[in-house]
Amino acid sequence: MKVELIDISVIFEKNTDVEKVALSNINLSFTTDERILLVGNTGSGKTTLIYLLDLLIKPSSGKIFYDGTNPFEKAYNFRKEFGVAFQIPERQFFNETVEQEITYAAKNFGVSYTKEDLKKLLISVGLNEEILYKSPFKLSGGEQRKIAIASILLHNPKFLIFDEPTAGLDLKGYLSIRKILESFRNQNKGYIIATHEPELFMDLCERVITLEDGKMVSDEVIKK
Repeated sequence: MKVELIDISVIFEKNTDVEKVALSNINLSFTTDERILLVGNTGSGKTTLIYLLDLLIKPSSGKIFYDGTNPFEKAYNFRKEFGVAFQIPERQFFNETVEQEITYAAKNFGVSYTKEDLKKLLISVGLNEEILYKSPFKLSGGEQRKIAIASILLHNPKFLIFDEPTAGLDLKGYLSIRKILESFRNQNKGYIIATHEPELFMDLCERVITLEDGKMVSDEVIKK
């Protein structure tokens, strides 16, 4: 799938005293088999761009196309292709148990899975089966991050978007993230990793996009 952003700007609280230009005149295109690093300091616009790509917000101006069509007209269909793990995972939780949280997206998108699939998934992100019956809101930040990742993987997306994936994770958690990304790369699937620690994932990507104060200041191929 080809994603195109043309002269995109996102302005929050427009025409008020607290107006905030989150993204300004972004021109970007990529295909969902690319592996991309999205870098920038806090407030650079990385998270806003992720919200936009996941169709959670609309641009204030400009146009966005997924395979040449307006994705907001068929947002459900396009979201099925994306797996997005946000920087603060508990903000995307709303179920009472971990099992309900992990399986929600798969059920919502009509993707079948077995109990064995669920067990293998838990192992891959470094979680024990006992955690399924706990509340996701009462777990550590690292555990919540792993649950958010498990929930997006179970519905088998074609493209991943990780917002600061190492936040709250120990070395074991970081290595599990790398294994997931390596698996996607081996399947010729793509991902975007938004991070302020690009050196951790540079070897797993082919392109680095840099944002600064809501503007795209560079788009470079990573030399191997």
